[in-house]
Amino acid sequence: MINLKSVSLDRKSLRTASTSAIALILATASSAAFAQSLDRISCVTKTYTSAGTDTCRAFLTSTNSDHVYIALSSNNPAVTVPSSIMVSYNAGSKGFYATVASVKTAQTATITAKLNGVSKSFKISIAPPTTSGAAMTINATSIGFGSDVIKTPIAQSVTVTSTGGAALTVNSATVSGTGFSLVSAKLPTTLNPGQSLTLQVQFNPLTAGSFTGQLVIASNASTSTIPLFGTGASHQVELSWNAPTTPVVGYNVYRALSGSTSYSRLNSSLDAISAYTDGTVKSGTGYDYIVRSVNSSGTESSPSNKTSVKIP
Repeated sequence: MINLKSVSLDRKSLRTASTSAIALILATASSAAFAQSLDRISCVTKTYTSAGTDTCRAFLTSTNSDHVYIALSSNNPAVTVPSSIMVSYNAGSKGFYATVASVKTAQTATITAKLNGVSKSFKISIAPPTTSGAAMTINATSIGFGSDVIKTPIAQSVTVTSTGGAALTVNSATVSGTGFSLVSAKLPTTLNPGQSLTLQVQFNPLTAGSFTGQLVIASNASTSTIPLFGTGASHQVELSWNAPTTPVVGYNVYRALSGSTSYSRLNSSLDAISAYTDGTVKSGTGYDYIVRSVNSSGTESSPSNKTSVKIP
């Protein structure tokens, strides 16, 4: 008998214990079964002429299967970073902020990330302010949200810094484009030289497809337009399970609407591996899944226990 053990959908998971011969797991990304390594580290801005906050990100060589801790350091006290960051389960990168202080002489700072004996670095150049009037620096020239499951809002931070010799007044910040919005912004606001303001831009696609928009920030020094990009991805349920101890030649996967006893076979031919992706689910709908193994005589096993998932 096949006994389903756990279920997780997209970024949310529900797990229940079992002592079954076969365990069914639903997820949206596969796990890596080897030690993680660093691919690179990068920051949005390479050169600063005054104090500010840089948005940086450390990238793994592959999606991780468990929480991974990356050590961070800076060789210059003018640039400070967290001592470490945690890349969460099923992610391939993690962002962090580098705080840049005002300096009187030109200098550089190297940010270093370390994981499992591998080091990657990024260099930032810092110079004294070049203007006596108000000046505005934004730590992003564009914002990409990547692929996001529909009806699952995600946010990105944008930092506005007063980099001139006089106070900067940020008068307004407006967002346009389907699925994009400004989470919160108390404007207008005045920033003294070296001070920063963080804005949160949100992407929440309601349908699948590619979307573009703009963030326009206006101040007494200048007006900046930042392109926004994002893709709405359809929900899918990925099933995987441990093979039973008895020999089998494949599996059949069945699905029914939640609460129904009318199960339909999803795979058109015998599934030879212990995994299956259901890409035909619909938002707002609940589903029940069972799996049956098939032996060399073509006989199906008894059904597994039922496991359920609700699509947001």
